[in-house]
Amino acid sequence: MTWKRLAFAGLLIVTLTGAATSVGATVIPALAGPAPVKPTMTAEPSAEPSAEPSISASPSPTPSASNSPRPSGAFAGWASNLSGKVDIPKTALESYGYAEWVLQQTRSTCKLQWTTLAAIGKLTSDHGRQGGGTIDAQGRSKPGLVGPALSGSDSDGGALDGDQAKDHAVGPMQFTPTMWRAFGVDADSDELADPQDVDDAALSAGYFLCDTGADLSIVANWKKAINAYHGLAPHIDKIFETAQSYGTKSKE
Repeated sequence: MTWKRLAFAGLLIVTLTGAATSVGATVIPALAGPAPVKPTMTAEPSAEPSAEPSISASPSPTPSASNSPRPSGAFAGWASNLSGKVDIPKTALESYGYAEWVLQQTRSTCKLQWTTLAAIGKLTSDHGRQGGGTIDAQGRSKPGLVGPALSGSDSDGGALDGDQAKDHAVGPMQFTPTMWRAFGVDADSDELADPQDVDDAALSAGYFLCDTGADLSIVANWKKAINAYHGLAPHIDKIFETAQSYGTKSKE
């Protein structure tokens, strides 16, 4: 397969007021304020716990003071400590950690961890490194990542992939135009939702996976979410194995 300003002052964390909408991009604006209290689950998961072992918990990403223009830059310290252990570029790892943190505030029942997002990023683009690519300091894929033509006709006039005849999956998290229209968000408040931006792509992937509200710490629910993601169903065992490996290495 082929294939972004939170202001922190001292220990103050951002209060998010945005979320994904059904169509188009949603900015994730923020106002400096006290650390939000994580909501508690008020309803039982819709599915019975799987008989399979649950997904191993990994240490939660921890934000810290940052002068970075990227919200995910608040996770630079956390990412620096883990990047070498898990062989994930620091910029991409910041995005995965930030996405988990946002989802804890906005989709608390989902329990999606950064390790799953990182496993998807590994499979789809090797965290933006596929084909010799990189993710720059602003979080953009260089060059832009565009996958092979998909079956069916073009659905976005080539807006995302440059092809007016066929759709392609794009960016480090392999979004199809249809997925991006429904779940694409501006995660770094730069007023642009861009699937080639790993900050936007990672959080958008999280909103996609958490769309049903199911508890993804239950393996059966996790599998349903991964199977619904474009192109991942045939690789679900590899995604699970990779996510588990990242979780294990992050504890070392």
